[in-house]
Amino acid sequence: MRILMISDIHYSRKPFHGQDQSKAFEWLYGVVEKEEPDLLLSAGDFGEEASLELFNPILENTHFLTIYGNHDNVKLIKTLRNRSGSPCLLPDGFVRSYDGMKIAGINGNVARIKKKVHHKTGEEISEIISKYAHRGRIDVLITHEAPKHELISRGKMLGNDVFNEAIERLRPRLYLCGHVHVTSQVVELNNTCLVSLDSGTRHQEYVMAEYGAGQIHGIEIISPER
Repeated sequence: MRILMISDIHYSRKPFHGQDQSKAFEWLYGVVEKEEPDLLLSAGDFGEEASLELFNPILENTHFLTIYGNHDNVKLIKTLRNRSGSPCLLPDGFVRSYDGMKIAGINGNVARIKKKVHHKTGEEISEIISKYAHRGRIDVLITHEAPKHELISRGKMLGNDVFNEAIERLRPRLYLCGHVHVTSQVVELNNTCLVSLDSGTRHQEYVMAEYGAGQIHGIEIISPER
């Protein structure tokens, strides 16, 4: 099974962080056409302006599973369906299986005070991790925010400790995250492959991987030709 992974395309008709993101979905359509994945996984942040019409070409061409981040139309994400009729959203605390691969997600981002629908406290995320800990080995865990790691932070205060707890307790084979908007990284942490990804206009990177016989292999960051 061919797997395509993305995060933080941040579609917007206005510049986002000084970048023109109005062609974000067109870029994604091109990637899907080129790579022909069996499964598309996303760590969220498609942009609040994303519409069903923009998602339809994706839903027509591959199976799609995602969480929502802190820049998403959450109501829309909850309504998205694959051709099979199955939901695209990975709900908190439930493990989804696709072609034998077990996939779990934690939606939103950490906030001390919950003001928006995507906010969760660290305690709430710990509770979700505990639920997953009783459901056996997870192949892929997806969160929007990243765990703290020096190769991701690069001297900055990036990532959140509660997601380090997720790695330690759940030991997923692959951990996909985004949010930090730095050059994408693949980091081996004991038995977990941590993929920190930025698919926005600034980097336009994505990851391809293969899954078979219970193993994820051939994990590769694809960067654009400049």
